[in-house]
Amino acid sequence: MIRNSTVRLPVAILVTVAGAIIAVMAGRADAAVLAAPWTVLLVIGLSGTGRQRVLASVSSDTDRVVVGDPVPVITTVVGARGSVVATCRPDAELWPAEPVMAHRTGEADIERSVEVRAAADVATPDRSTVLHCSLTAAAWGNHDVGRVELEVQEPYGLLRWSGLVHQPTRVRVHPRPIELQELLAPWFVRRSTGNHGSRTIGRGVEYADIRPFTSGDARRDINWRASARSQQLLVSQRHPDRSTDVVLLLDSFVESGNGVRTVLGLAIEAAVALAESHLSVTDRVGLIELGGLVRWVSPGTGRHQLQRLTDALLATQLYAYSAERDLTVIPPRALPPRSLVVALSPLYDRRFVDALFALRAGGHDVAVIDCSPIPTEPVGSGARSGPTRLAFRLWQAERAVTADLLAEHGVTVGRWRVGEQLDPVLAELIRRRRGVRTAGR
Repeated sequence: MIRNSTVRLPVAILVTVAGAIIAVMAGRADAAVLAAPWTVLLVIGLSGTGRQRVLASVSSDTDRVVVGDPVPVITTVVGARGSVVATCRPDAELWPAEPVMAHRTGEADIERSVEVRAAADVATPDRSTVLHCSLTAAAWGNHDVGRVELEVQEPYGLLRWSGLVHQPTRVRVHPRPIELQELLAPWFVRRSTGNHGSRTIGRGVEYADIRPFTSGDARRDINWRASARSQQLLVSQRHPDRSTDVVLLLDSFVESGNGVRTVLGLAIEAAVALAESHLSVTDRVGLIELGGLVRWVSPGTGRHQLQRLTDALLATQLYAYSAERDLTVIPPRALPPRSLVVALSPLYDRRFVDALFALRAGGHDVAVIDCSPIPTEPVGSGARSGPTRLAFRLWQAERAVTADLLAEHGVTVGRWRVGEQLDPVLAELIRRRRGVRTAGR
């Protein structure tokens, strides 16, 4: 730790020296009397001062929170002499930028800031001092809260010691859950029970057809109204409710220009919302990240699977890599046959678009959520010039051609803009998918 003087030390030296000079030169004894307390403070405050041998550790009571939840940071200091002040300096993205002081343990005032200070009482070398800070997370992601600056002020306040303690303490901040009103209906389902209607006939809720009663039919399946009109026993047939395999395909290529962070943020928030919603209806959900790196999470169910998916999404980063990427390295267990693949992409990179065509050719049910923050008009210094507007229109036309080519192969595309809700995008995708299904594609 580094030793520094406080404001009190030069003041005490100045008053002591000035009082001594005035008392000797002018013969004023009252000046020496006035300077005597400061002289005593210097003698007592500087006697016995030695190097502070401080041991400190940083921890947190939790490693997973949701945006808006408090994040407790606990700093334990051992071997300090004097008053201890701990200043938490977490990631700048996680908290607002106004420094606010928080109180010591036991008080209810909790503030949020990039700098959060927690002061303790006078400590002694033979006992530990525990300081508590509570921060409120403002942005999702993996953040480090283990960076703390310690300041130990010597007794009588003449000297202080300062140093930085960095003990990596990762906290996963999850996005706030988005409650979706509708889910995409898959074209293919599994045999296990779920929430999606099947085209087969079996036990279910949705009405399918009626047929004559045969040996072995249950009495509860008899349609008594239809039987009364036809003078014979008729049985109602229904479509069973089944589950499906949902694979979230995340585009992590870097061809998104200046808005790449916004694009990735939209995609991750949508992926978390879709994963939580499909897992709640007993679907198996997996993840494939296609970009500079190819990573995957095999489909599964339950709350543990949601944590695996969220951790993988929060760890998603962008890597500049110009080599060709395809899905041939994905094992079969990560991409089950006839899965519902929901792609989250701005459709900027040709390699990702080719992967969508390959998935559709492989018999998968593919839907795309376009996460591109495209403005309605060109932006920039030359936005009003003729060449800029022409280039912007050509770029929009190229994207429209890509969407049309995907639609011709049975891949529906829904556009999601910054600031919009996800439910209208899913409603538009559901409407378009019904049209494709009716057309027999």
